[in-house]
Amino acid sequence: MNIPVKPKEVAWTDDQWKAIHAKGKDILVAAAAGSGKTAVLVERIIQKILDEQNPINVDELLVATFTNASAAEMRHRIGEALEKEIKNNPASRHLRKQLNLLNHASISTLHSFCLSVVKKYYYAIDIDPGFRIADETEAMLLRDETLQELLEEEYGKEGNEDFFRVVDIFTRDRSDVDLEELIIKIYDFSRSNPDPDAWLDQLVEMYDTSAIEKVDELPFIEPLFFDIQLKLEAAKKLFEEALDITRMPGGPYMRAENFLADIALTERLLSAHKESFQALYDAFQSISFSTLKQARGDDIDKALADRSLKLRNQGKKIIQDLKDEIFSRKPESFLKDLAEMKKPVQTLVGLVKTFAERFSQLKKEKGLVDFNDLEHYALEILAKKDPESGDLIPTEIAEAYRRQFKEVFIDEYQDTNMVQETILQLVKKPEEATGNLFMVGDVKQSIYRFRLAEPNLFIEKYNRFSPDGENTGLRIDLSKNFRSRKEVLDGTNFIFKQLMGIKVGEIEYDEAAELKKGSAYPDEDHVPVELVLLHKDAGEDEEQVTNGDSAEGEDPFSKEDLELSVLEARYVAKKIRELVDSKQQIFDPKRKIYRDIQYKDIVILLRSFSWADTFMEELKAKDIPSYANISTGYFEASEVSVMMSLLNIIDNPYQDIPLASVLRSPIVGLTEEEMARIRIHSKKDTFYEAAKSFLAIKHVNPLEERLAETLRSFFQQLDKWRGLARKTSLSKLIWQLYSDTKFYDYVGGLPGGKQRQANLRALYDRARQYESTSFHGLFRFLRFIERMKDRGEDLGVARALGEQEDVVRIMTIHSSKGLEFPVVFINGLGRKFNMMDLYKDYLFDKNLGFACNYINPDLQI
Repeated sequence: MNIPVKPKEVAWTDDQWKAIHAKGKDILVAAAAGSGKTAVLVERIIQKILDEQNPINVDELLVATFTNASAAEMRHRIGEALEKEIKNNPASRHLRKQLNLLNHASISTLHSFCLSVVKKYYYAIDIDPGFRIADETEAMLLRDETLQELLEEEYGKEGNEDFFRVVDIFTRDRSDVDLEELIIKIYDFSRSNPDPDAWLDQLVEMYDTSAIEKVDELPFIEPLFFDIQLKLEAAKKLFEEALDITRMPGGPYMRAENFLADIALTERLLSAHKESFQALYDAFQSISFSTLKQARGDDIDKALADRSLKLRNQGKKIIQDLKDEIFSRKPESFLKDLAEMKKPVQTLVGLVKTFAERFSQLKKEKGLVDFNDLEHYALEILAKKDPESGDLIPTEIAEAYRRQFKEVFIDEYQDTNMVQETILQLVKKPEEATGNLFMVGDVKQSIYRFRLAEPNLFIEKYNRFSPDGENTGLRIDLSKNFRSRKEVLDGTNFIFKQLMGIKVGEIEYDEAAELKKGSAYPDEDHVPVELVLLHKDAGEDEEQVTNGDSAEGEDPFSKEDLELSVLEARYVAKKIRELVDSKQQIFDPKRKIYRDIQYKDIVILLRSFSWADTFMEELKAKDIPSYANISTGYFEASEVSVMMSLLNIIDNPYQDIPLASVLRSPIVGLTEEEMARIRIHSKKDTFYEAAKSFLAIKHVNPLEERLAETLRSFFQQLDKWRGLARKTSLSKLIWQLYSDTKFYDYVGGLPGGKQRQANLRALYDRARQYESTSFHGLFRFLRFIERMKDRGEDLGVARALGEQEDVVRIMTIHSSKGLEFPVVFINGLGRKFNMMDLYKDYLFDKNLGFACNYINPDLQI
C-alpha cells in the first residue's frame, strides 16, 4: 500500500493523511463525530485530480452523499479548491478542464445518481422517458386510491373467505384502517430489499412448518435462545449480588442458603438451554423457589435486608416472565400455531404483491416515479439474475460504469440500505482487496434504521477490514474530534464505555472508538459537564434541584406539584436567563476570542418534540425568544380548524360540526343562545336544515329577526362560494375566502397573529402543492387531509421565525446531528425508552421477516 510520507508542516493528523492518500483497495473510514470527515473527503478528491502520475478527471468519480445540501457543499468545496490550485498554476489545462467538468460530475445523492441512470438508459426497462418525480402528496393520494380500490374489490368477491379471515385477524371491529396500514408497512419494508418479491415470499416460508419436527429447527430459534440466555444470565447476576450482600457487615447472612439455591436453579436452566428447547421446557416446569428466610435481629441492617429481597424478587420475576411467555405451553403447540397462521400470512402477502403491481402500473400510466422506484429501476438497469445461482450479476451498462468510475465515494455509509449497497457494488470494482470503493461513516451515529438503513453492512466490514489492509479492505479510524471540549468528550466516553458493547450497540467502545480532543479550546479553560437531577416528590426540607455543587438561593420549584416537563423547562429557562443576564463569556473557536453569550449560542435537545410546546411556553414566560421546527399541531390551530370547517361546508353543508364551528367562529359570530334558538325550531333535522327552517319562518322577536338576517347573509355568501368552488382552483378559492371573510386580517390582530397568518398561508400553499399533482377538486383535497389526520400525520405549525435569528433553538437530538452550539441542554434523560414497537401486534425484521400474534377469530383468542 503506497502512501506518501506526511510533511511536518501539514496540519492533517496521521490517520487523516492515510485516509486522503491510501489507494488500491476498498477503504472504510470510521469517522467519529466532529472528526473532519467532509474535509478529508474533499481533500482526497482534490488529490486524485492533482495526482501527477495518474491524474483523474472529476467526472470519473462517483461521489454519493446522503442529502442534497451535503452534495451542494461538496461540489462548492471542490470548486473552491480547484480555483485555488488554478491561481497557483494558471497554465494548467487539466485544472481548467476539471472546473468545466465539475457541473457534469456525479456528485449527488444516491437517488440523484439513480435518476441519471434511469434517464440515460430508460430504454433498457419498460418506462416512459418523459417520466417525472411524484410529489410526496401525489404519491400518497395515488397509493391510498390504489389500496382502497383493491380492498373494495376484495370485499365484493363472493366466497372470499381467506380475505375475510385476514380482515378478522388484522383489524379491529370499527374499520379496516389497521389492515391498510399493515399492507403499506409490509410494502415499504419489502422495497428496502434488492428483490422485494423474494423477500415477501420469505415471509410465508417462515410460517411453513411442514418439514419441521422440533421447535429447535425453526429458522428464528437462534435469536430466541440468545434472548433467553441474556435474561437467565441477568437473573443469575441479581441472585449473585443478593448473595454478596449476605457477606457484608450487617448483611442478612441467614439468606445465603436461599440465594445459593436460586443461583443453582438458574444454572440448571442455563445448562438445559444448551441442550434443546424441550429440555429447557421440562426444566422450567420443575422450577420452585425456596421460602426466603426472615432477616431479624440487632446485628442485621434493615436496608441491606430490604435490598437483598428486592434483588431476589427482580430475578424471580425475570424467570417467571420467561415461563409465562415461552414455557407455559408445550413446544409442539408453537409449531401448530405457526402452521395455522401460514394461510392468513400468505393471503396478506398476496394482497401486498397485488397492491405493489397495481400501484406500479398506475404510476407508469401517469408517467410518475417515486424515490423508491428510482433505486429499483436503476437496479433493474444495472443488474440481471444469474439463471443458475439466482444471484445478481452486472449488466453491460454496469460494466460501462465500472470502466468510467475510477473511484466510488459514499458518505454516511452506516445509513445505506441493501438496495443502495447492491447498486454501489455493481458500479465499483468487484474485489475488495483491489477495489475502488471509499466508504465514510460511523455506526455509532446510525440514526436512520427507522428508514430501513442497514448499519450491519458497516459493522460487518469494520470487523472484516484490517488497519494494514492485508488481503482484504483497509480500515481507518478517525477518532479525533475537532468540535467539542475535552470535558464533553470525557463525559461521552465515560458513559458509552459502560453502555456500548457487541451485545448492546453492536460495536465495542474500545480505544479505537473513543473520541479524542482535536479542538482549539484552551486547556486551562475548564468547563465541566453538569448533571442536574430534578425531582418533584421531595419533602419540604429537601432540595428539589441537585447538581454537581449545590442549589443555592430561593428554590422556585418547592411545594409545587409540577409535571416533569414543566419542571425541567422552568429550570432551563431560569438557567438561560442567568447566563444571558450575567453576560457569560464563551470561547469562539473560529475567531479564537471570548465574547458575550447570545441566545443563538444555546440549544435545547429533546428525544422527541412532545415537550417542545412546554419549553417554548416557559421560555416565553422569561422573555427568552425560542424556535422549534415542530411537525405537529397544525390542524389543531384554531384558525386552521375554522378554515377547514368552512371548506367542509362549502363541499357539503349538511355536516353539523363543521357548520356549527363556522357559525360560532368570528366569520359569522353567533352566540350559544342564538345557536340554541335555531336548534329549537327543528330538533331532529341536520343543523343546516334547521337553519333553513328558521329562515322560512316570519319572526316577530327583534332578536330572532336580527339572527335571521345574519344567517340569510351568510347562506347567500355560502352559495356564492359553493358556485366558485366548481369553477375555480382550490388555492384561488381559499384566498377568496380570506378576502371575503377578512379572516386573514382578523387573526393577524390576535395574540400570536404573525404565527396565525403564517399557518393560513401554509394552508394556501398546501392547496397549490396539491393542485400541482394529477389530483384536483375540493372533495378530494378534504378527503386527503382527513386521511392524513386518521394516520396521525400532521403538517407542522408554519414557521413565523427564521432559523438565523437570535433565538434559543429547540431541536431533537436526531436533527442536531452535525451542528455545533457553545451551550447545550439535553433534557428528558429520565424518560423511559419508547418501546411502542414491541407492543404492536406485529414486528418486522429484514432477515426473519414478519412476526404477528397468533389470532384465532373463531375461538376469539
